[in-house]
Amino acid sequence: MRRADVISGVILAVFGLITLFIIIPWQIEPGPAGYMSPRLVPVLMMVLITGLSVLLAIRNLASDAAPGDEPPLFTWAEMLAIVKIATVFAVAIALYFWVSPAVSGGALVAGSLIALGERRPWVIVAMPAGLLITVWLLFYKVLGTAIV
Repeated sequence: MRRADVISGVILAVFGLITLFIIIPWQIEPGPAGYMSPRLVPVLMMVLITGLSVLLAIRNLASDAAPGDEPPLFTWAEMLAIVKIATVFAVAIALYFWVSPAVSGGALVAGSLIALGERRPWVIVAMPAGLLITVWLLFYKVLGTAIV
């Protein structure tokens, strides 16, 4: 677990630094003079996330653990689950561009359920249908807007 925590801390710290110095300045414009910048909260959150991830990595580097005590970082079952979910997302993105967002959303939810081991047909049908109907009711009937 120690090695996984060190790797996670380093990856999150790099992600935080990239977000702080590249993504936030590129995507969020500075506020007008005399006003609080819209960048303030994202920058504060990324500083917090980056700091905590550096702390996670340093703390686990300093801990005493025997090298042979650690299990493998990822098991084959976990790797297979990652590949399944990535495939579901790739299919959903393709359906979004080639068919429609509704079909893509239904395929994403149903495919995720199947990939994660759900085998009850009524759940596989009811959950995507319920979510899509709820989103439709919210945007079209309650808010009176269209999803573009």
